[in-house]
Amino acid sequence: MPDLTNDRDNAPPPWIFRWTNMPIRCTCPDAVKHWERYDAEQERKRLEKEKEQQRMWHRRRVNDLLAKSGIRKRFQQRTFERFKADTPGRKQAYNAAREYAENFAIIKETGDGLYIEGTNGTGKTHLAAAIAMYLTDKEYSVIMKTSFDLLDEIKRAFDDAYTSEHEVMKAYRECDLLIIDDLGKEQCTDWSMSILYSIINERYEAMKPIIITTNFGAEDLIRTLTPRGYGCQKIESIISRLREVSQTLTMAWDDYRSRQEE
Repeated sequence: MPDLTNDRDNAPPPWIFRWTNMPIRCTCPDAVKHWERYDAEQERKRLEKEKEQQRMWHRRRVNDLLAKSGIRKRFQQRTFERFKADTPGRKQAYNAAREYAENFAIIKETGDGLYIEGTNGTGKTHLAAAIAMYLTDKEYSVIMKTSFDLLDEIKRAFDDAYTSEHEVMKAYRECDLLIIDDLGKEQCTDWSMSILYSIINERYEAMKPIIITTNFGAEDLIRTLTPRGYGCQKIESIISRLREVSQTLTMAWDDYRSRQEE
């Protein structure tokens, strides 16, 4: 067998060519300045593209959370910026709601809620929706429904082949914030009170915050939810748990909606 170790035909070539689309950089002063500007611009574009991707994913996440939130389209427009805080009472309610939203990272761990009471049209739902929209934009999971719609969804789950009652209840129990709007307007039955008690009690025990809006103070709400005089103990337990962990906002002034139209 011939010895190839000294065969010049088998020696590696003296030159290696590398094909690249990157220009070879000159090291003269002008070229160095040029490449510094070039690198800075490329980094700026990279960061801008990264930010745009983050904005896109954030928007998708928020849209997904909104789709699951139950917040009606009309109430998605009820932001803090659109609340008319033009009297001392409204300003105080606005500040309390805004502070609650801005400190939710802490509140989420302590389980503190809000009990917003007042007559029709005072802005209770507006402030609750403003909190919901603020937190949804921060990518917290929020569910906001009237007590009637909440109970109706659970009831319909019994006849739904694709959604179970357990799945619906789980969403209410586990979301970061549950807002029950217009508590006291639903039909009062043993079943409805048992469902409300179950949801509120489980969130209470898990230290998960709840916001309630209602036309009634605590005592009036108990009487409203027990029109036939029975079931008071369960209702009192619900109200007791809510009041224990909730700051009360009393919104007692003229119809807020009519003032918005002025």
